[in-house]
Amino acid sequence: MRPIQYHTFDNFTALSEALSQQWAEIIRSTPGGSSFALAGGTTPAPVYQRLDELLAHMDQHNPIKLVATDERWVADEDQQSNEGLFRRCLQKSARDKRWQLVSLKNASSTPEVATEAIDARLNAQLPQAFSAILLGMGADGHIASLFPGAPVQHDDLTCLAAVHPQTRQSRMSLSLPRLLNTQRIWLVITGQEKRDVLEHAVEANLPVAALLREAGCDIDVFWCP
Repeated sequence: MRPIQYHTFDNFTALSEALSQQWAEIIRSTPGGSSFALAGGTTPAPVYQRLDELLAHMDQHNPIKLVATDERWVADEDQQSNEGLFRRCLQKSARDKRWQLVSLKNASSTPEVATEAIDARLNAQLPQAFSAILLGMGADGHIASLFPGAPVQHDDLTCLAAVHPQTRQSRMSLSLPRLLNTQRIWLVITGQEKRDVLEHAVEANLPVAALLREAGCDIDVFWCP
């Protein structure tokens, strides 16, 4: 397992500043274009908002591609949509066409029906390793929509349909192998409970443990109480 580098901050504002600056530097230093898989939910929203400000003042217009690590099967206007979250948090840079979103959704009725089409889209538009992935982690040790006891991949596809174990909500998730095809992993967590879960993830055989165990790149954990 690759060593984990912990970055500890007093609050989430400081965490957001540090991570967004690191992210912006990757964008600046990659003239051929960079790509990122991003977690949804409310926790990383300040990071995205701060990056939006940095992009607005950046001279370079290096191409950027974004994709959600997972997406609920809802319209972008729904507050639960991760893709909608990115559009709301990255509004300035969206208007300037600084980034392109590769969607995990289509018009199919369910993620199960859409899986092969979304896999083809991902392979066509994101064929290379990600520049970085930004992940959150649930208190149960899940990442993206890869939940304890559930599959982490489907055949050789880059994505798979998933169901939240409590809400039974349908989702599309990047597979574990596709998440691992990255040059850097950023894991953003808050609170002592989640830090304890992460530190004991391997012995508990949680989904995040598979990510840590199989990663072939640097792993940076950004944490604040």
